[in-house]
Amino acid sequence: MVCKYILGLDIGGANTKAALVKFKNSEIFESFSFIEYFPFWEKTITDIPNMLRRIVENLIMKNKVSLKEVDFISITITAELSDAFPTKREGISTILDALEQVFDAEKMLFINNNSKFINFSQAREEYASIEAANWVSTSLFLGKFVSKCILIDAGSTTIDIIPILNSVPVAKGKNDVERLINHELIYTGGLRPTIPSLTHFVPYKGKMARISFEKFALVSDVHRILNNISNEEYLNDTADNRSKSLENCYARLARVICMDLETITKTELDTIAKYIYDEQLEIIITEIQEFMKDLTLRKPEFNNEPKFVITGLSAGFLIKNVLQKLGYRNILSYEEITNIPDRISSSAFAVAGAFYFQL
Repeated sequence: MVCKYILGLDIGGANTKAALVKFKNSEIFESFSFIEYFPFWEKTITDIPNMLRRIVENLIMKNKVSLKEVDFISITITAELSDAFPTKREGISTILDALEQVFDAEKMLFINNNSKFINFSQAREEYASIEAANWVSTSLFLGKFVSKCILIDAGSTTIDIIPILNSVPVAKGKNDVERLINHELIYTGGLRPTIPSLTHFVPYKGKMARISFEKFALVSDVHRILNNISNEEYLNDTADNRSKSLENCYARLARVICMDLETITKTELDTIAKYIYDEQLEIIITEIQEFMKDLTLRKPEFNNEPKFVITGLSAGFLIKNVLQKLGYRNILSYEEITNIPDRISSSAFAVAGAFYFQL
């Protein structure tokens, strides 16, 4: 089967990821990606369609493709949870209104939590089924390449853990709260978590200091100091709206224990950063252990040397390290398996690919 172009959109509360993919006979023939940091909580309703138009300009037009040439637009939405919206219903409705201003409603399809793509009018009626269903399309696309594995997608804000069996997701939870309860959604990631969400104490001069609960720094500062992320991968806004320079990362971290760069050394801050990183890993370790305990009871197929497939901006320094600490060795890359070029925008490629394979 030949399909000219599919535009995949993952509209998140902080980042909107887009991938323009040309498929030919079940393979990616050509692809482009684009990501925009778009914090919904700081924007107005009129900003949303403008952001979508920037995607058209930067992803489609710049690559000498016209919007009319795009055959389908496959979409997943998680931004409805943003506190920009009083309710998730209103969030979905507002985003659908914006999408309709920019794209042909007849071309838009939305992944739901029952592993199906539904059309625009169905998405309006069944809004709850498309809330935060990006994990479904990511696992469905991977399932075309690997029939049994555990997919872990670690992004800027959250981590998804999705068991795949017989090429389809077999998660216990359908929505965010069910997935939190069942250790399938971990609300921590590589960029946006605050320091108090990871630890209440840090080491200083041989003692443990209780930290301030101000939003002085983010974990992105920690990972920049430890060289887990590059300056380009520091996609989010900083806590103090100053630059993302290494000097400012250290300055923000110093304030976590009410100090500054005149009163604490960078060596001492390196120790604090490493401690916070280790605490974050411990949170993830506990969650994965609980997840695996339940999974192996209900799906014994995963008992013997389970295969893990990892993706996302923070997969390398958060997930791979954790899995190795837990003694797992069968760890593969989503990008290498699926032949997509961009781990940061993997969810946008996945929602395009999952739709293509359902055609």
